[in-house]
Amino acid sequence: HMPESSHTPQADRLIRYIIEHTQTQFGREYFRVLVRHLAEGLQVKAAWVTELLVREQVLRSLAFWVDGKYVDQYEYDLVDTPCERVVTEKECFLVPDKVIELFPKDPDLAPMNAVSYMGYPLVDENSQVIGHLAILHDAPLHPIPEQEAVFSLFVQRANAELLRLKAHEALQEKKVRLSTLIDSIHEAILEIDDLGFVTLANPAASRLFGLDRKHLIGGLVFSLFEEESAALMRATLRNTRENPDDDHSPGSGFELFVYHSNGETVPVKTSVCSYLINQERFLTLLLRDLKDIKRAEQRIKIMEDDTILPGKNRGRGLVGECKEIQKVIEDIQFISKSSSTVLLLGESGTGKEVFARYIHEQSTRSSKPMVIVNCAAIPSNLIESEFFGHEKGAFTGALQRREGRFSLADGGTLFLDEVGELPLDMQPKLLRVLQEGEFETIGGSRTIKVDVRTIAATNRNLEEMVREGTFREDLFYRLYVIPIQLPPLRKRDKDVILLADLFINKFSRQVGKTIRPLTKSAMDLLLTYHWPGNVRELQHVLERAVLLAKDEQLDLEKFIPNASVSFVDRCGENPETEPIKILSPEDLEHIEKKNLLNALNQTGWKISGLSGAAALLGIPPSTLNSKIKVFGLSKPSN
Repeated sequence: HMPESSHTPQADRLIRYIIEHTQTQFGREYFRVLVRHLAEGLQVKAAWVTELLVREQVLRSLAFWVDGKYVDQYEYDLVDTPCERVVTEKECFLVPDKVIELFPKDPDLAPMNAVSYMGYPLVDENSQVIGHLAILHDAPLHPIPEQEAVFSLFVQRANAELLRLKAHEALQEKKVRLSTLIDSIHEAILEIDDLGFVTLANPAASRLFGLDRKHLIGGLVFSLFEEESAALMRATLRNTRENPDDDHSPGSGFELFVYHSNGETVPVKTSVCSYLINQERFLTLLLRDLKDIKRAEQRIKIMEDDTILPGKNRGRGLVGECKEIQKVIEDIQFISKSSSTVLLLGESGTGKEVFARYIHEQSTRSSKPMVIVNCAAIPSNLIESEFFGHEKGAFTGALQRREGRFSLADGGTLFLDEVGELPLDMQPKLLRVLQEGEFETIGGSRTIKVDVRTIAATNRNLEEMVREGTFREDLFYRLYVIPIQLPPLRKRDKDVILLADLFINKFSRQVGKTIRPLTKSAMDLLLTYHWPGNVRELQHVLERAVLLAKDEQLDLEKFIPNASVSFVDRCGENPETEPIKILSPEDLEHIEKKNLLNALNQTGWKISGLSGAAALLGIPPSTLNSKIKVFGLSKPSN
């Protein structure tokens, strides 16, 4: 029998003693309390509960009590131990005496001075061993039937608790894995009840809506959707309530619009599934953000020529060795890392877009797009829509929602070319978005916030326009943060030859022609011409010259206007009788006006096309139209 003293409890007292200390415990804490009081109640040296790791053939303790204290994180190999017999034979195994002699290869018996051992298997619903409950003593064990019955009783209780613990841990593991899966999915997931209250949201949903999960959960889902989309969600929930036995998903793959906390409307591809949990209906919404896809499609469709994507055409066209251009490049490298507004000033064709692109490429925003807006090329009634976008149905012809250029440039750079042509009534709206970084779409009620670095450019005298009242003073100072003056081509010395060589090589490769290096007379012609259209005019002149060249030598006199007349003669000077004078801005304006008239008259006032005046001058048609307005030119009547 088990060791007894005058205080050894009887079987019923032993049961009450163990139950009193274990009845409020569950899981791993139950096993800790059980082994301690089982050892104390039976007055044995050690008691422990293990779980079997089948693949490793290892027993890992859930609780181990020996010599009046717990041993934590104890595990041992099953082979050559008395516990192996319990596991393999799936029944109680008793060694009343000399257990070390029977199992000499068990390394843990000797340190505990083990003499006797008794173990019971713990099994699952398929009678497969999942662990065991054992006691060990440093004296012989001879349990009487009542004691064996008590031990067997708590074996059954331990068996039930181990099954419950494993089921609970398996459930928790599934919940963790499911939660990890949901949290790692890039698409936003919302679970809602049949009234429309959000009961679950993953991190992607937080990013989509710009809200913490604690602000999403418990709120009504309809407030997250645009009006039409919210109506569709209400109809979906109503259909779910009215057809509770319909196990089919309400819908998938349709496009809705949700609100971001910054006021932006985001298109999403939506899938919905419905299911019952404890007779309560839930819906799960899977929302895929289509914003980037839509923006990419919009850029391709309406801005293929005006959007500079990351890494495209990096540094293209930046050629120059004169000190003026080197100073510009040095200034740009210095200011590019900031987000301050830059105003590029210079005559038409001086390469303002090229330098704007270079600023963007040198900035920390180079991984984001640069979006270009030519303020002179957009009809005045469409400028606001182009800048800020519009909602579906905002005006006649607005058949679908469209994002504006500021939204498309979010995180990147917006280049406002020919900003001096911006209508006066549009200027305060531009000022607001430049100052506050926010705007509303046409037909929209929410304020949208954007992070855009603005680069503006003009060939107009904005200060003069401010004095005349055609340009707002506050907008002028908002743009005039970092002004950079680009020199005209006529002041860039031999950069003209560098640029000419660049363009000749480019166009000759494109058309598959071999063009010989420029002659001395051709270089002199390039250097003496006034270039009112600047780099753009030089580029277009050389493109035509290469395209129409009949041999390997370019005949530039055919393509440079009035090439046979010297520059000073064109200025009204006679070099033989009068000294060369420095031209004033008024002189240059007079020359440019006369040059425009010559081109217009020569082409019969045809503006665009290969045979138009704009092509002859080497400037865009929009720029020519702008100059016609500035100089007040009009077509003579026949």
